[in-house]
Amino acid sequence: MAKAMDTLLGHCLLRAMAHEEGGIEAVNAKAAAGERYSKWGALRLTTRMTPKAMRVATFIVCWAIGMKMEDIDEYSITEYQRYWQENERQAYRVQREFRELFPEFETPNELAKQIVQQVDARMGRNAAAKLPLTLQVEA
Repeated sequence: MAKAMDTLLGHCLLRAMAHEEGGIEAVNAKAAAGERYSKWGALRLTTRMTPKAMRVATFIVCWAIGMKMEDIDEYSITEYQRYWQENERQAYRVQREFRELFPEFETPNELAKQIVQQVDARMGRNAAAKLPLTLQVEA
């Protein structure tokens, strides 16, 4: 079965919600037991997890933009930190959040490669700010 394509922010939000609830296995176990979220409960969970999901989505997009601007295929957290002039602690903090949501990846390189193919180098600031909401990835 082909993996679903969805927006980067959509992937991050669903993964953040599943992580908060104990992982996808825990969510599936609750569903199998017949437990359901109320609309209010689902809204609260979504609202609580949106900032984390947005931080991770932004981290992935910034990682991809740095890779594209430096014209390299692999990137490291040190290169990310240097390119974006990011505080070391903040860079490692958001990398830890990324690894919580995407435990199958050590770094965002694989996702960033998909994004690099979609990013136009002449893109304006407003368009770049909307990237997490519009880019599609296969995860």
